[in-house]
Amino acid sequence: MNESELYQYALFLLSRRDYGTAELHARMKRRMYEKNDGVVDELLIELVVGRLSEQQFIDDTRVLESFTQSYIRKGYGPLRIKQELRQKGFTSVLIDQQFENITVDWFELAANVRSKKFGDVLPTDFKEKSKQIRYLQYRGFSGDMIFEQFR
Repeated sequence: MNESELYQYALFLLSRRDYGTAELHARMKRRMYEKNDGVVDELLIELVVGRLSEQQFIDDTRVLESFTQSYIRKGYGPLRIKQELRQKGFTSVLIDQQFENITVDWFELAANVRSKKFGDVLPTDFKEKSKQIRYLQYRGFSGDMIFEQFR
């Protein structure tokens, strides 16, 4: 697989959705491994990633902001969002910078997520309350945000 083919593959991927640098690098590495019988040229991948970055086809801050807003709209809390972003290959520094710029009321979001799933009535028995707590934990809300919902 030469530079031109790898570049075309990267453009194909980017035409479908935004990718972060690390995620795009991993996809190109996997593709090169499959096409070259297990031979991967890291230098070639870095060259293509650099070229795409120069042309502003990939921009980690733009992609990070887009993913973050998408996860917030889906009702995920800060812990889950950070975990998802780390899995996509973003650095902790970039993630922390992004979260400094977010003006979301996480307590209100947790309340909206809980009421959308379970209704506005607070649970009366322990089993139902535990179920709601587990759900909010799964969605990525911290203990403070969760227990505020039951006061």
